[in-house]
Formats: sequence, structure tokens, C-alpha cells
Amino acid sequence: MSLDFDPSIDLSAARVVRLAGRDFYVAPLSLRQILAIADHVPKLSGITAENISGERLSPLAEVLWHGLRRAHPRLTRDEFFDLPIPLGELVAALPVVIEQAGGSKVAADAGE
Repeated sequence: MSLDFDPSIDLSAARVVRLAGRDFYVAPLSLRQILAIADHVPKLSGITAENISGERLSPLAEVLWHGLRRAHPRLTRDEFFDLPIPLGELVAALPVVIEQAGGSKVAADAGE
């Protein structure tokens, strides 16, 4: 599994999120990554571990996977989707990815 971070990436501006009991880096996103998540982010406003649905879980997972790819470029979508990530960790990681994309926190408690 390709979970290790890319040592060539400058992690000085990266933030750490915990997923599947493991720490991952979320580096500032590239424009390509921001474009990949742009249509998903509005669907996630107000999301919490208590109100998550299948309709919102898929876009949440896509946003998080794209958010990890800058620092973990070898992490495949299939590998990410196979990780045993609890809902609370997914929701808690969302504001970090949004902020690393240059946005402000989504309107949610985000697991707080």
C-alpha cells in the first residue's frame, strides 16, 4: 500500500489528519486538486458524523482522497477507499482539506 508521504514535497505548510488510526499529511492543494474537489465541496455544508448519508459520503471521500494526494501521490483511490476510516475521522479531516485548498471551514462542527 502506498501510504507513505512523498519526501520531495515541502511539508512545512502541511497539516496532519488522522484517518484509519494513522497520520496523513494534507499539503496545500494544487489548482488541479482544487478543481477536482470544487463540485463536491458545496454538497458537504453542515456535514457531521451524525447527519452523514450515502449521498454525502461519496463526495466527502472524494474530497479527502484528493486532499491527501499532494503529499501522498502514490495513494490510489482504491487503497484510500479500502482503509477502515471511521465516520468521525472523515468528517474531522474535511475542514483541513478545505483550508489547504484556500477556502474557509465548511459550515459544520466537523466532528468537534
